[in-house]
Amino acid sequence: MLERLSLKSVFIFSVLSVASNGWALTLNDVVRKVESNYKNIVAFRGSFNQTATIKTLNKTQQAQGDIFFKKTFDSENLKGRREVVNKFKWQYTSPTEQEIISDGKTIWMYFPENRQVFIYDLTDTFNQEVANEGQVPGNFLTSLGDLKRDFNVQWGSPRNRDEQGNYIIELVPKRPIVNLRNIFIVVSRDIMTLPPNTYPVLTSTVYDTYGNMTNIEFVNIEVLETADETVGAKKRAWTLPDAMFTYVPAGNVEIIKPPLTRSK
Repeated sequence: MLERLSLKSVFIFSVLSVASNGWALTLNDVVRKVESNYKNIVAFRGSFNQTATIKTLNKTQQAQGDIFFKKTFDSENLKGRREVVNKFKWQYTSPTEQEIISDGKTIWMYFPENRQVFIYDLTDTFNQEVANEGQVPGNFLTSLGDLKRDFNVQWGSPRNRDEQGNYIIELVPKRPIVNLRNIFIVVSRDIMTLPPNTYPVLTSTVYDTYGNMTNIEFVNIEVLETADETVGAKKRAWTLPDAMFTYVPAGNVEIIKPPLTRSK
């Protein structure tokens, strides 16, 4: 009798092991779910905590602020698809105030303390690549809907899970981008069961070509509008007016338009 029970236990354990392996998520599973959720989100707002480390100076700086993001749809392209315009605003509240704003065509980097605004033109997106992507925190988020278009995607190295069991994915640009070596994003361990109106990324860590690191933790992300209209009417993208994604310099602000350095 004991022998039969033992054999039965071994059989059950073997079946459960095979089933468990069959249910294990592949990299493609996680990536597809991240892309799906991101494509469904039209507008969101929240907060962030940022840690930046300058390797050569062995210096670390903490910063906090708020993030606002909105997609709008431009006229149809030659293939009959509506162009998606990604608009964002990073509003730093500490240790000093600053704003990084984009309407999808221009980026404004405003430093109130210095009374300066740096302006970058992003209109040429077909044959030339804007290389200052590495200078804008979280600018890679505009690629989350189609990660493999711009990046070689792989599990994080040396670990593909953090201490909480969340997934770590490494993104390496397919074409060289100035100031950007690779990116690690952390995705919830419950990614496959998250509703489609849930923001999919917990943190991002960007490394530049010098080994400097910028880590951003996304906090209290509130989705305001989704493509499948699962978010209630009280949370619509009009709560984020287009005007907030355009910077109008005051009379006492110095305007600086540095030349863009493009990847080769």
